[in-house]
Amino acid sequence: MSRTKQMIAVDVGTRSVKAVWVNLRGSTPVISRAETFSLPMDAEEPHKLISAWVESLGLSSHFCAVALPGSQAVFQGGRIMHNDPRTPEQVAAIDIAQFNEMAGDEMLHDVFAFEPEAEKGSRRYVMSMARPSAVNAALLETRLNRIRPADLIAAPVALHNAIEAVAGPHNEPWCYVNIGHAQSEVAVGLNNGLLFARSIPVGGKLFTEAVAQATALSPVQAEVRKHSDCGLNDSDGCCEQLRAAADRWISQFNACMGVYRSQFQDRRLSTARIVLTGGGSQLKGLKEYLAEKLSVEIVLSTELQGVKDRQNKISPIYDIAFGLAVTAMRAGPSYLSLLPEDLKDEVVFREKKPWWIAAAIFLTATMAVYSATGVILLKRDGQQLEEEREHLRRREQIDKRIQTVRVMCSQMLTNSVELNNLLMNGPLAREVLTLVASTVDPNDWITLFCDEKIYTPTEQDSDANAPTAQAAARTPFSLFRSLRPAPRPEVASTKDLSRKKDLLDPISSVFIVEGYTPNPSLKSVREMIERLKTSPEIARVDLRSDDQVLAPIGITGLESEKLPNFQRFVIEIEVKRP
Repeated sequence: MSRTKQMIAVDVGTRSVKAVWVNLRGSTPVISRAETFSLPMDAEEPHKLISAWVESLGLSSHFCAVALPGSQAVFQGGRIMHNDPRTPEQVAAIDIAQFNEMAGDEMLHDVFAFEPEAEKGSRRYVMSMARPSAVNAALLETRLNRIRPADLIAAPVALHNAIEAVAGPHNEPWCYVNIGHAQSEVAVGLNNGLLFARSIPVGGKLFTEAVAQATALSPVQAEVRKHSDCGLNDSDGCCEQLRAAADRWISQFNACMGVYRSQFQDRRLSTARIVLTGGGSQLKGLKEYLAEKLSVEIVLSTELQGVKDRQNKISPIYDIAFGLAVTAMRAGPSYLSLLPEDLKDEVVFREKKPWWIAAAIFLTATMAVYSATGVILLKRDGQQLEEEREHLRRREQIDKRIQTVRVMCSQMLTNSVELNNLLMNGPLAREVLTLVASTVDPNDWITLFCDEKIYTPTEQDSDANAPTAQAAARTPFSLFRSLRPAPRPEVASTKDLSRKKDLLDPISSVFIVEGYTPNPSLKSVREMIERLKTSPEIARVDLRSDDQVLAPIGITGLESEKLPNFQRFVIEIEVKRP
């Protein structure tokens, strides 16, 4: 259940019914209103009286936190070491399975865990359990009293949260005792959690019976006189009988604390103080007598520093009711609820129902506005979409035209590369050709002068496995016809790089000179190469290839002329760029 800022708690006891209204001021719970209704001791149908009182206060229309007597609940504690990967719920599941087997019923339970300051690295957990029959009986009592339960909390848990709300900081465990009419609730805990909880079957009724036996008064009259002139001091009436009754109460309390000491043997967890509360704690001399017998510091809940610091002091008779409200609001250190899950869901539903209805109405109105706005925006967006589509069609047509123009420009640029190379290479080629003409031997012939890129084309329709060089063949042809070697096949990537290089570097610096010489030893050609090397404009001159050209065979007219054999040579000239 979610944390609320206000809670009403009703504590139905044997002799009285207490109701408190508790609000949260920041993180501090404060009682804003308190009401008490005393029940007659001989009332046959107290539910009618309680329901009439509840109706008069208007509590029947509100959810209220109610208490389950500690005698109807079972508390089981334990320790979880730091290296134990299990959650408190998983650890408690083993214990609850054992209790279910012993009880023969499915126990309702809840578990709470915390880390004590004295035991760093380990966690303490406490589990609250109750039989379904006990819980159903408590819920039936609330229905008969016209009370709608917001939470069902065991009385010792409420006692611990009530006192810790005003106790102030303390490092050692304190024992909290609420002395009611028929029984006493006992709880031991720290600032951040509950360690131990029990209920002992003796309370203020024990002292009332002692006064009645000593004075021969009726129980009602003995109850009145007990709080007027009776007590445990030497000067008080019925002191001997009340001390005997107090001894019986102490024996029950010591038995209860013996169970605590057997479970918590660490000295750091020994109780350092006992805080008394409840109507039975107001008996004169009881605090001093218990302190003498138990040898421990005992204070009343009204004497705590937290109560003194507040403007509105909390009466001890409201401590259980106050603790119920604090626990239900989850403003206390420990939260252990025994309310069935279906009732918790009902509480949440009824609490949130007005907000859910308002949210549903607001959501419906919002959806209507959004739907109407959506229709209007849809029509407007449809028109804008048609306009955008028309613009897109126009842009597509423009893009197609642009692409067509780009293709035409690219084709023109490609076709102009050769012309550009020719124009850019013309002056340099003229100088090289003039230099070659001035160095050639008079008996030699120059038949071809060209750029290397023209002489060795990058693309040629030839077989990739064709031989790279062609030998001289006896075929009828002119002496001035050139015999070009077959270019080597290039991979696609090399061709692409060569093509890009041509575009980026249109001015070639390598020229090819092809010619013929009648000198078989190529002496004149070598002399020409040496003369070319002397020129400062020439970077490199190499004889690229030489072939022997034989006289033609099979042609009668040419065979009768007795043509000499020639040597065809190819020279590669690399020129320095200016």
